[in-house]
Amino acid sequence: MEAVTQFYKNDGLNIPVYILFISDGGVRYTRGISKIMTEAAKLPIFWQFVGLGGRGYGILKKLDDMAGRAIDNCDFFELDGLDDISEEALYENMLEEFPMWLKEAKQLGIVIPL
Repeated sequence: MEAVTQFYKNDGLNIPVYILFISDGGVRYTRGISKIMTEAAKLPIFWQFVGLGGRGYGILKKLDDMAGRAIDNCDFFELDGLDDISEEALYENMLEEFPMWLKEAKQLGIVIPL
């Protein structure tokens, strides 16, 4: 997360990017992740977190409603089993908030419309 954020800060890219982050749990770096997501909210980066068959997603579950960011730049959903969801439902979950983020990011000048 930090590497992606630094890349966008250093290179100044205005191209929106969708990051898919899959975790089976055990996420404990709460303060660091919160700080990175707050800083990344000013950049054209959307983060989609997926909890796949694990426990202890911690901060990943809370990021979507976290205050103090310029824009809601992430979403989280949890799957107990990848085989228990249709491909269509999986993609709907993965893309549920991205279009809203993209529209708002353009309005805020985070993403420059082409």
